[in-house]
Amino acid sequence: MSIKSLLVVIAAVGDDGPLKMAISLAKRHGANLAALHVIPPPLVFYSGIGGEIPVAVIEAQQQEAEEAAKAIRAKVEAAAREAGAEIEWRCEQGDTVGIAAVHARYADMTVTTPDIAGDLVFASATPVIAMPASAKAQAPRRLLVAWNGSREAARAVHDALPMLEAAESVDVVAIDPPREAIGIDIARMLGRHGIKVEARERLSRGAEAGAILLEEAKTSGADLLVMGAYGHSRFREWVLGGATESALEQDKIPVLLSH
Repeated sequence: MSIKSLLVVIAAVGDDGPLKMAISLAKRHGANLAALHVIPPPLVFYSGIGGEIPVAVIEAQQQEAEEAAKAIRAKVEAAAREAGAEIEWRCEQGDTVGIAAVHARYADMTVTTPDIAGDLVFASATPVIAMPASAKAQAPRRLLVAWNGSREAARAVHDALPMLEAAESVDVVAIDPPREAIGIDIARMLGRHGIKVEARERLSRGAEAGAILLEEAKTSGADLLVMGAYGHSRFREWVLGGATESALEQDKIPVLLSH
């Protein structure tokens, strides 16, 4: 398996982190890169019985959104020139997650902001990297895998294999493992791919799993956290309890999510 197709979803002009990360990953893996911006539909507020929203208000919103899209495209193209990379520009109007999910299904991996990633990972059924604004925006070298032996965690590991194989170091941490040696088992599997892995187990002792993972990431110097996620129809639940929710709320390290 290799990464040959990447998508970066850019919602606003200031989304520099996802763009830089996507360019760095595309260059490292020799992947095709596409940038998608979804123009939101105009907001139409109910103005009471018999009330009508002036057409000028809707047109002004549309014009503002189109100007923002032009600014984002200009930034994407400038970043591509600076990096000596090629980026395919895509722009549509509608629901961001719904449209991005369709595009993501034709990519090996998607990079975007955490607020979009949390929903996109379920809608697209493909791996998504949540890139916080303050995180280091370059292809990762030191990876931390959150492992609990679940289907979702296994999916994340398999989706991350190209990055794990290219990494300088890989750490696996199992928090409150359901049985002994699950960390050793996944380390053995990764070792067959030529990946050198350090595996360890942690007992939460009442502490939040997400906080433990972030502590482990800091200790190991990880620049990417790999996790699995799962959800139900009316609400979302995360592997390791609220660990992924915590990971999406922090601003220090990118998180690769798979469903």
